[in-house]
Amino acid sequence: MSLSPVPVHTLTTENLRRFAVWRYLHDDEGGEGTDESFVTPADEVPPAGGYGSFVVAATYLLHGGDELPGAVQFDQLGSKRQFTPILIHAAGQCLDPLASDVAARISRLQNAPGGPPVRWTLDITLPGDRAPASGRIYRSRVLQALALLVQLVSLFFTPRGR
Repeated sequence: MSLSPVPVHTLTTENLRRFAVWRYLHDDEGGEGTDESFVTPADEVPPAGGYGSFVVAATYLLHGGDELPGAVQFDQLGSKRQFTPILIHAAGQCLDPLASDVAARISRLQNAPGGPPVRWTLDITLPGDRAPASGRIYRSRVLQALALLVQLVSLFFTPRGR
């Protein structure tokens, strides 16, 4: 694919429609001005049991029932999978779906109450799955912190391989 790498936070809804899967650059890729936050379209996600970090197009369900496009980071670490909500698009703006003020920002951008995101669903089905992966977004900052802590502990005990 001939697209230049872009910072993950600059991915647009159009980028994610054109390419549903983006992969983070490896250390030896990119060039001047790129770092580990840059992504490029992926030919495919790794098969179950593979390794890699990706950004996958997703749809977010808001508390009020509306849906917004965005993306979820997907880390395939052998038999372990980690999903982290990272981008939600509202009125052309890219927001952090886990930010404490995301509900207010979405409401302001859409000029309507919509509530915070409560669930995400990938726009594609990953290899080995029968349906697109989906997950809940906890509104409580304590629950969000605990969920991230569980992910970190799980990653710590995951065998390193490539």
